[in-house]
Amino acid sequence: MADGALTITIPHDDAARLAERAEALGVTPEALALQMFSRLVDDGADLERPATASGDFDGPYIELEDALTEFSAELERRLAARAE
Repeated sequence: MADGALTITIPHDDAARLAERAEALGVTPEALALQMFSRLVDDGADLERPATASGDFDGPYIELEDALTEFSAELERRLAARAE
């Protein structure tokens, strides 16, 4: 890595998506990748470890199974109300 330059290799499908997006924006894939990388590095929040456990969240946490049960019950209630 000379003078701060860095070469990375990304999977072909990601490279294709990057190229499509860059073309739509009228820039080169390299320019778009550099802009995206700069934004990511400048915003430290994006670099934090993703929340994966209930203790990782600041707000209320609901287990997935509980949320799905609540959602299903609400959906059934609304469908029943519509049928009346």
